[in-house]
Amino acid sequence: MIGRHSLATGTRSKLVQAVSDRRAIVVLISACGGFLAALLGEPIGLFAPFSALLIFVRRRRRSVLLAALALLLVLAMIALLLAGAPASESRLSWIGLFFTALCIGAILGGTEPARIEPIADPAQNGRLPKDMHPDDAPAVEQARARAFWSGVPQIVSYRARTAEGEWRRAAFIAEPSNAGNIRPDPMVHDPHEPWTMAESFGKTIDAVHAARILESFYGAAFAFDAGGQFTYATPVAQTSISMTLDDLNMPLGGGAFVEGGDFGWKRGVHPDDYPGAASELRRCLRSGDPYNYEYRVLRTTGEYIWHRFAIRPTHDAEGAITGWFGTGFDIDLFRKTEDALRESERSLRELIETAPALIWSMTPEGEPVYFSRQLREFFGFDVMDRDVAGTSRLQSVLRTVIHPDDIEKVNQRFAHSLRTGAPYSLTHRQRRFDGVYRWVETRIAAMRGADGAIVQWNGVCLDIEDQVRAQEELLRTQEKLSRAAQAASLAELSASIAHEVNQPLAAIMTNAQACARWLVADPPNVARAQMIVDRITQSAQSAADIVSHIRSLFSQSSEPRIGIAIDALVAEVCGVIAEQAARCNVQLDVQVPPGLPCVAIDPIQIQQVLVNLLRNGIEAMDGMLADKRLLVTARTDGDEMLRVEVTDSGVGVLDPDRMFEAFFTTKPQGMGMGLAICRSIIESHGGRLWAEAAQPTGARLAFTLPVGSLNA
Repeated sequence: MIGRHSLATGTRSKLVQAVSDRRAIVVLISACGGFLAALLGEPIGLFAPFSALLIFVRRRRRSVLLAALALLLVLAMIALLLAGAPASESRLSWIGLFFTALCIGAILGGTEPARIEPIADPAQNGRLPKDMHPDDAPAVEQARARAFWSGVPQIVSYRARTAEGEWRRAAFIAEPSNAGNIRPDPMVHDPHEPWTMAESFGKTIDAVHAARILESFYGAAFAFDAGGQFTYATPVAQTSISMTLDDLNMPLGGGAFVEGGDFGWKRGVHPDDYPGAASELRRCLRSGDPYNYEYRVLRTTGEYIWHRFAIRPTHDAEGAITGWFGTGFDIDLFRKTEDALRESERSLRELIETAPALIWSMTPEGEPVYFSRQLREFFGFDVMDRDVAGTSRLQSVLRTVIHPDDIEKVNQRFAHSLRTGAPYSLTHRQRRFDGVYRWVETRIAAMRGADGAIVQWNGVCLDIEDQVRAQEELLRTQEKLSRAAQAASLAELSASIAHEVNQPLAAIMTNAQACARWLVADPPNVARAQMIVDRITQSAQSAADIVSHIRSLFSQSSEPRIGIAIDALVAEVCGVIAEQAARCNVQLDVQVPPGLPCVAIDPIQIQQVLVNLLRNGIEAMDGMLADKRLLVTARTDGDEMLRVEVTDSGVGVLDPDRMFEAFFTTKPQGMGMGLAICRSIIESHGGRLWAEAAQPTGARLAFTLPVGSLNA
């Protein structure tokens, strides 16, 4: 027989529980009672202060006060009866109201709401709170055990003694020791809620004893008879699912459970899980096999929580089953953790499978164990499809997919990495499923454990076929550009030779015509003709020297240089150019002081630079009617450089940087090579040539040459 057993007598009135401040209750009731008494002029309102007084007084004192008031009431009634005084209506009303106040005060005072003051489980160094009621210690111990095994925090209420010696309700929070990333909601249970216990365990006494042993370990256990009727369940277990033994064993129709009937515990199982759980339990009840099953249980909170149930039979001396005992583990946290890990694994695998790369992994010994989907589609086979007896999987795969010309260096790199643990990166050709070899960049690296040992090798192949083809196309384009540059250089050399040789050839032509005029004169001026012939010879030699020096310049050969005074060189060049300046009405002004440091130069090349600069200056002033002046100066520029400037009074320069580019010219018949050659010559001597605007008009072209050593 099942009897109802309660560990506490307090009612669960929601109205009373909602009110927590007793002083507010006292004030409210007293005010209402006084107002009612004053309004009606009747003593009916005076019961309120008596009731409030009983509510306000603490429990221990309340019982004493109630006893004293009851005694006074009895004595007053006896005194009235002995005095023989007739009981007036007013007096009876007072006595009735007083008695009503006592009853209401006793009821409301007895329903003092339990104040739950949470006391976090500080681990307590393995000890329970010192102020705990001894009868509540088992429930707290069970909560701690459940928290340890399930990983779910447990909140259990208990009675704690106050400093005044009264018992007040408090909450004990048992935290699991293995807190993880997933934080589950705590399980709240109150062992003081109504629960039931069988008055007699009958044949299941052994099962109950075994259940209580399990209960001490895991915090929850139960027992039932051979027909499936529960005879024992932990109070905490009953209150956490809001089902007593009466509720668990309530017949739901269909006859005995073993024959297909259902009991009340069906209502606490998830509808999707009950058929399988009940069917397996019936089978075990008939066969005596151990019961191991997982299903979701409905808690008081309205949530279904996964549990893992393990149930075993007990036997008598003849081997007959006398009962069953078992326990249910809260595995909801582990289920959620598994789901989170499974989702994380799925997400990671999906990331790997969809990554735009060919990913694979190997064992520490180099045995391939995984190909990503991209790699499987690239190869046209999976990691185990090329297993050959007597050959390692790695070699079988490599021989299948690596280009024959690259297989040797790939094997060497793999062997070196497997031997030393070093990562490697290699570019090679790899066979696609359609037989086409494509260029890939393979990289492998070791994944190591906490002890530094290699756990596995991870590798990735990046298809770089398009990049390789683009690079090859770039190389071909660069070769074409190189050939075009060579052709341009050849054209530049030809143009420079033509440009430089054109000047002495023009001088030869002019002198030859002058010589012819002297010879045909009457009488012929042989002396002047002879002098002109000497000039023709010098011009021809100059042309030969120019060709020789230009060839050496563009062949990057180094001709011997000699130290020479810049004033002598400038005077010689100005003597050559003086006749052209006179014809163009240009005043040639030379301001080169004597005693300047010598420069180590190739005189012919520097003469050509000066001739080009002077003639460009004369041509820049072509078309001007007056004030044509060409100034040549020289001075030191610091301790190591000599600076020469040629300044004209022409129209100036518009683009001083571009005018030194090859083939750039502003002259109608110009080739655009003169200044480019001049800059090459100056830079080959270790100097610099540039152009700038002159004031107030004109342009200034200047160059520097290093002074000192002949090895410059």
